[in-house]
Amino acid sequence: MPRAPRVPVELTRGPFDLAEARRYGLTRYHLRAASWRSLGGGFYAVREISDLPLVRLAAAARRLPNGGVFSGRTAAWLHGLDLAPCNPIEVTLPLASLHRGLASISIQHSAEIEMSIAKGLPVTPRVRTVADLGRHLPLVEAVVAIDMALHSRLITAEQLHRWVETHVGYGGSAACGKRWTSPSLPSRARWKRGFACS
Repeated sequence: MPRAPRVPVELTRGPFDLAEARRYGLTRYHLRAASWRSLGGGFYAVREISDLPLVRLAAAARRLPNGGVFSGRTAAWLHGLDLAPCNPIEVTLPLASLHRGLASISIQHSAEIEMSIAKGLPVTPRVRTVADLGRHLPLVEAVVAIDMALHSRLITAEQLHRWVETHVGYGGSAACGKRWTSPSLPSRARWKRGFACS
């Protein structure tokens, strides 16, 4: 009978890199076996957990430069909204960051990085996350996301309005404001879009 692959229990709890694998007697050759999956950027996970969003995000977090945070739909999922977190993984980096590309990660740059922690990972705060969704997502997706955030009480309308008022001229706000008055939307949705991006 073929020998069962060696799977150190210490490497079954989350992502790891080659240096960590070597500490437990594994080489790059061993990591090509069916027991393991590459997560990109030199990180791996045991097959059974490799598709879990938190595992993929934990691996991506270890690749972020200083000041980098998860943002957009990724941050929204970490805050508890039912949005796809890894298609793609979205991050925001400081303008001064030299990183312009990370495999499997969509990057935005911002002069103002706001940071909080959700599920143990660095993310944009709740209000900034929802405001970013309103500024960057297509019209209908933005309405759905903001409605979800308000309905779940992730944020309040007052908090969102206050954030927008203090970030007049933020990238995407002007175009977003024009779209949010679209007559094709139900009145409730038009109110939300006009309110959030005016």
